[in-house]
Amino acid sequence: MWMLRGFSTFSGASGLTLNKSKSDIFFNGVPAGTISNILQVSGFHHGVLPFKYFGVPISSKKLTKLEGMKLIDKILARIRGWGARHLSYSGRLVLVQNYLWGGDADYKRAPNVNWVSCCLPKEEGGLGLKDAKVWNRALIGKYAWWLATKKDHLWVRWVSHVYMKGIEWSDYTAPSDSSWTWKKITHTLQAFKHAYVGNKWLDSDIPYTPQSGYDWLRTKHPKVNWRFLCWNSMNVPKTMFIFWAFMHRRLLTKDIMARMGFTADLTCDICANSNEDHAHLFYSCSYSVRCCSLLQQHLHITFSITDLVHWYSTSMLTGLQRRFIGACHVAMIYWIWMVRNEARVHSYVRRPEDVVNQILNDIHTRFLRLNLSVLHTKDLAWINSIHLT
Repeated sequence: MWMLRGFSTFSGASGLTLNKSKSDIFFNGVPAGTISNILQVSGFHHGVLPFKYFGVPISSKKLTKLEGMKLIDKILARIRGWGARHLSYSGRLVLVQNYLWGGDADYKRAPNVNWVSCCLPKEEGGLGLKDAKVWNRALIGKYAWWLATKKDHLWVRWVSHVYMKGIEWSDYTAPSDSSWTWKKITHTLQAFKHAYVGNKWLDSDIPYTPQSGYDWLRTKHPKVNWRFLCWNSMNVPKTMFIFWAFMHRRLLTKDIMARMGFTADLTCDICANSNEDHAHLFYSCSYSVRCCSLLQQHLHITFSITDLVHWYSTSMLTGLQRRFIGACHVAMIYWIWMVRNEARVHSYVRRPEDVVNQILNDIHTRFLRLNLSVLHTKDLAWINSIHLT
């Protein structure tokens, strides 16, 4: 009865109501008559151990691989459902490692760009995804901060009394007969002790957050000089993604496909004058050269596409003009790749003039969505000088 009164009080305070039809009660060493009375008064079902949650057995011991597969199967079933909807590359960023590249949860081919690179911040050449293993350790790192700073926290007091028994958390090692969960936690705590000076996280008074722990745990890489060109607000996700793969030289041009055993024909499907590789397709193919020339005539600039990143970093034009021109060239890389795929699959090549007109109109439309009232007259005059058809 006290338990039911506690549930009633909680429901009155929180507004949350217990669903008795989905609730079980478990007994151990209780007489059958008492069990019957409790079930009749409470309305709960009589639960039987062991029980399952989301199809996974609830146990104090480490789950076996077979027991965990039911939960994995549920996740994969949801992923396959996403795949059936033909998500774009940018949409697949929410999926797991192999699915990002293969479109199938059971896909076995190695990904085009290694997972470590995908999990780097965008400014370091990645996609800004989180490494799940590192992120999990960062979440566990919250326990280290509690142990270091929250001596009156109920969990800290319980752990100190039951497990640590007066030993400092930074010097503590879990006994061999501890549960696997506690061993995993204490193993992670040992990694975090190097980030504390005394009991201060990173020798400061700033509180610990999982994001700060993640940044401390992960391996840092130099910032890439094309980050502002790729993640320009005038770009759209599909052009950003293709340009990102382009900068990593991991688009599946025919030379790469040949090394993977997918094709023996290396001839460029657009110009048919040379073998297709990254340098030819985007820099020296007559079609690409023509697209770049037409685009730059409209934009009143001249530079080699191989110098795009350097030009973007050093140009003396205004920030908006550089963003507009950069977005046009990022879109051009995307469209060259699309035209290449159309030529390969359908033996059809769009006119360079049509591609350039499509690029300029798309970027100009995005430009018009900006707050024109705060734009400098110099930028407006420059935009109006671009001939659109």
